[in-house]
Parts: sequence; structure tokens; C-alpha cells
Amino acid sequence: MIQRFIELGEGYADIYELLDLIRYNKNRASRLAVLHTVINDRKVVSPALIMKKTEMGNFQAIYISREGIPDLEDTSERLKLIESAAAESGVPIVHLDVQPSTVFGETELYFQHLIGILRMNRYIAPLS
Repeated sequence: MIQRFIELGEGYADIYELLDLIRYNKNRASRLAVLHTVINDRKVVSPALIMKKTEMGNFQAIYISREGIPDLEDTSERLKLIESAAAESGVPIVHLDVQPSTVFGETELYFQHLIGILRMNRYIAPLS
């Protein structure tokens, strides 16, 4: 199975795209992972929508808005919108603490690290 991150940007337009992915693909959406981390003493979150694998091609997409939303004591408006859309669509939400992408030399290595964490917690299928 091919499991790949598809990176969205950090702006509101990208968050609206993620909202539509949740709402209009609720049959394919497996869960929403909210990844918490700290970069330069600043807490941030990365919402990642984990899709079920495609029927043909054995592909599983994970849409992510990487480290662009502040992780405030009072949840940010963007995160509230995303979590609300997931709840309305019946998509389970999980919260995980992870290393920041800045620890890794390349973004692709960071994504491989996250795939390992998601597999270990059985949020995505094991490598086949």
C-alpha cells in the first residue's frame, strides 16, 4: 500500500479546502489526527485528514496543513472549524504529540516519521 502525505498550505484558503475534504469525503475519511508540537518555543498544531485507501491503486492519502495553526490554551478558530466539521461528519479525532518538522533534514523524512507513528498507533494500515 502506498501511504502519502499531501501537504496543504497554512492559510485560511487551505483550511477551507481541508474543511471541504472532510465534509464531502466523509465516506472515505478515516479520522482526523491533530498533531501537536513546539517550534521555537511556540506551540502549533498540524491537522491531518487520514483517508481510507482507494479501491483501485491501493493508495491512502493523508492531507495535512503542517504546523501553521497556533496551539492556544483557548482553541484557535481554525482548529475549532476543523474539529467541528469532523464531528459533524462523524470522523473520529485523535490528538498526538509529535516532533517538529524542523528536527528532520527534509520534509519527506518528517512525513515518513509521522507515517511510522500513525502505523504504530494503528491509525493507518501496516505496510503490506
